[in-house]
Amino acid sequence: MTDYDIMLAGGGLVGAALAVGLARGGRRVAVIEETARKTGPQANQRPSYDDRTLVINAASLNILAGLGLLPDTLTRMPVREIHITRAGGFGHLQLRATDHQRDFFGAVIVARELGQVMLAALDQHEAITQLCPARLETFAVESDHVRVRLGDGSLATTRLLVGSDGTNSMVRQIAGIDAERHDYGQSAMIFNVQPGRAPRDTAWERFTPQGPLALLPQPQGRLGTVWIDRSERIDAAMHWDDETLIRRLTARFGSGLGGFSRPGKRARYPLVRLRSRHPVADRIALVGNAANSVHPVSAQGFNLGLRDAAAMIEILAGQDDPGSVEALAAYAAARFADQDATVRYTDTLARAFTNPSLLARAGAGLGLAAHAAIPGLSRRLVQAAMGFRDPVTRLARGNP
Repeated sequence: MTDYDIMLAGGGLVGAALAVGLARGGRRVAVIEETARKTGPQANQRPSYDDRTLVINAASLNILAGLGLLPDTLTRMPVREIHITRAGGFGHLQLRATDHQRDFFGAVIVARELGQVMLAALDQHEAITQLCPARLETFAVESDHVRVRLGDGSLATTRLLVGSDGTNSMVRQIAGIDAERHDYGQSAMIFNVQPGRAPRDTAWERFTPQGPLALLPQPQGRLGTVWIDRSERIDAAMHWDDETLIRRLTARFGSGLGGFSRPGKRARYPLVRLRSRHPVADRIALVGNAANSVHPVSAQGFNLGLRDAAAMIEILAGQDDPGSVEALAAYAAARFADQDATVRYTDTLARAFTNPSLLARAGAGLGLAAHAAIPGLSRRLVQAAMGFRDPVTRLARGNP
């Protein structure tokens, strides 16, 4: 008998959600997390539990709710309208949830606050062992288990090892799973700001030649801002004074929201695209950014990872051995189309609107105009953006 049914390397947002779902299904789960637990105001400071604003689509909200990770006490701002524009040219797309028989497209939640919910859930499940702080050193795959060695020399055995350890996944590297990686040469600068006026249920995404700019509703009428540009420009922008930041933000977005004031603390994240050749190997599986990292345009990354988790929870529920060839083949098959389409879609958007070719940028503008003018295109865009791409799991449908 192994020490655990499933071990997860990485206790970020996707890994924590997966651990909770697997434990609820009766699995003995261990979560290896390198970041030490702290007390006081920094108790939730794992790398992904920061001040970013997450746009969580409708399918992902269903998944979180089905796992008991969407309590009424968690602050969330519903998104009922999305405005997509292109700077310096034609093309404008306005999406309303009511036009698609929906109350909302999704909701904006601060990663730090969702992280608090995740940590509480991990603590409450008796079937979850948290190895923290601990670092995955290496592992060896045997016929019916994986032998895992941690940084302190301790050993553990598991029937399945899941890499939920991010873009630079050690699990993926040690398992020898090839991945195609592309550095966009861009970074995202994240901060919040106070608009002069703004509907509390509307999100904006503006494509500029330098990169996309997203403004997302937050509590107290503030907007979470995701500003994407060349990495060297973001490096410089991190050192602007507040007056310069507000002036540049207004120049980039326009004055339609009555101007901006009181910018918050800034953070910076480099942007890469990563596509694993295969999300599984012998008794190994990858989820979230360990399997696929995507450009943040259209806010698909975390949502894609949650759909990975939901699929794994559903598929392994019907398997005696979670690390069997049959179980992992079913997971890989179930996730291929969604992962491939999401990586391609986000990469195409990221490249189209920043392409120096006038013809390419004009084509991107035409694409926006076409989506606005042709209802069928708009509906397909909305269904994909909300996370309902086949095959849709029971959790994503809202049937836990």
